[in-house]
Amino acid sequence: MSTTPETADSFEVVVSSDGSLTVPAAELARHGVRPGTHLRLVKPEVASRRGGRSAGKLAGLVPDEVIEAWSQALDDDRPERRSALGPVAG
Repeated sequence: MSTTPETADSFEVVVSSDGSLTVPAAELARHGVRPGTHLRLVKPEVASRRGGRSAGKLAGLVPDEVIEAWSQALDDDRPERRSALGPVAG
């Protein structure tokens, strides 16, 4: 199975224990792929564990609704978090 969330330009595939690759018919239909179509698989880039620019590397992994809810929760309990910290110098 894929290790990334479903996106409009991705396919959900299954690699069996014998190494064969299966793409469910619903996945093919979702993309309008017809019998006889040739597809090329491209291995995704593996993120480096070294330092470097990371902006955007997690884009699309968390739904917008979850981000909005998290942001709202942080706004809602900001006074409580501030009082828990006590005076902060700096």
